[in-house]
Amino acid sequence: MFILHHSTITTTPSISTVLLLFNSHSPSSPSSLKIPYNNSLIPLRGRSRRNSKWMRRVSGSVTVVNTDFDSGAEVVRNFYAKINARDVDSVQYLISDNCVYEDLVFPRPFLGRQEILEFFKKFTNATSRDLQFVIDDLSTQDSSSVGVIWHLEWKGKPFPFSKGCSFYRLEVINGKRQIVYARDSVEPAIKPGDAALAAIRSVTWLLQQFPQLADRL
Repeated sequence: MFILHHSTITTTPSISTVLLLFNSHSPSSPSSLKIPYNNSLIPLRGRSRRNSKWMRRVSGSVTVVNTDFDSGAEVVRNFYAKINARDVDSVQYLISDNCVYEDLVFPRPFLGRQEILEFFKKFTNATSRDLQFVIDDLSTQDSSSVGVIWHLEWKGKPFPFSKGCSFYRLEVINGKRQIVYARDSVEPAIKPGDAALAAIRSVTWLLQQFPQLADRL
């Protein structure tokens, strides 16, 4: 996956480079154009960042690569926006057919697009539109892996026991970036505190005394 930022542009391409790039748009030009250049990334002028072609250095040369799809962060933001709008039908275009979705509140993952959509339809039918996901932080550096910190709000006020974090893995499928794996971890309503450490210590002691128990984990 490519991560493309204007901040990586350190020099302006020469006139000859611009001419070569301009000629690459003609029907007779090859789909991939290699040009010797020192920059790691150079934009083709006059095109938007979201729907554009960029060049990336590969082994001392520059290759034109197509980026006509949303970044991973954009897909994930759109995913939350659709859920907040209770527009579950549109969510299907953001997840792959074989997506695996793990919500750690449930005993097993949801497998496949249809099963995931059914889960979110139950969620949206059971909750008011006044209950909204709010993104606190979201990673943007890797379009194939996106992490999100979020919480729920009711009419703009924090909802109790609703803090969470999620991870999304994305792939480009048929020219469209989609979610292929997701995991949600939600704040527990009951917080055992130090008791959790005691439980972990007890289980560890049992495993040390009876190693065969590890086969049952």
